[in-house]
Amino acid sequence: MPRDYEILYIVRPELDDQQVQEAVGSVNRLIENVGGTVVKTDVWGRRKLAYEVRHLREGHYVLTDFKADPQAIPEMEATLKISDTVFRHLIVRKPDKLRRGTRAQPTPAEPPPEAVAPQAAVPSDIAEEESKEPQEPEVET
Repeated sequence: MPRDYEILYIVRPELDDQQVQEAVGSVNRLIENVGGTVVKTDVWGRRKLAYEVRHLREGHYVLTDFKADPQAIPEMEATLKISDTVFRHLIVRKPDKLRRGTRAQPTPAEPPPEAVAPQAAVPSDIAEEESKEPQEPEVET
């Protein structure tokens, strides 16, 4: 069953616009070769990197949304690792959309009250003493 993914990749900065478009086309063909379909591709343009990668300080950023089977992702990863034009990439599975009429089961941050161990019972006379405000000791003069 195909799932929604997105890939963000960075193309070498010394490439001109035509070569960047060829690199984008090769990644889109790769997605289609592994049985996926490209939904949308956004070329963000040349941007400065947060840190130096392989002696590069800039790159052309590209974001592509696509659908593919989960078994195809490792093959894409392996192909992109040896690419000459793409020097960084990240493939992320997008969250599944909720179908109409169904509700997602929330994942509780805390266990339900019945799952929490009951506290030991405190005798009433001790509980009354604890609930009173502390009084200052009387000082004899």
